[in-house]
Amino acid sequence: MTDRDSDSPITEDDIAEPWRRLVGFVIDLMIMVIYLLFLAWILQIDLDAGNALLPTSTSVRIVQGLVGAAYYIGFTVWRGQTPGKMLIGTRVVIERTARIPGLGPSTLRWLVPGIFLFLPGVSVLRAVIYGWLVFDILHRGLHDKAAKTVVILAR
Repeated sequence: MTDRDSDSPITEDDIAEPWRRLVGFVIDLMIMVIYLLFLAWILQIDLDAGNALLPTSTSVRIVQGLVGAAYYIGFTVWRGQTPGKMLIGTRVVIERTARIPGLGPSTLRWLVPGIFLFLPGVSVLRAVIYGWLVFDILHRGLHDKAAKTVVILAR
């Protein structure tokens, strides 16, 4: 009945609920928006000229993607937690070992939804990738399944 590795040290009681993941994600998005606004101010980007922070131009998408990649991959490799996950009390781990993912799995975990930042008009695919966790018994999104990670409660 479960979709998990029988050798995994992680139990179903360790798995973070979808609402926790959503709250952590929203916190991370708020941090990213503040950071991108600060970056726009430093670089003197005119925010009144054509919604500079909305993903309309390729250069803006590239900057958002690079900043997002550094944020999510960096924190996941370092602690298994972004600041949003730290505040909400969750952590990303490799399902089979319960260890913090290294650079490869962390990059793959970001890349699965992150690649769609660079493609206009496919935001619905990102929703499917993240939304999959509602239907998965271990609450894994497709990005978690690809990287063989799971989000657990940080105890």
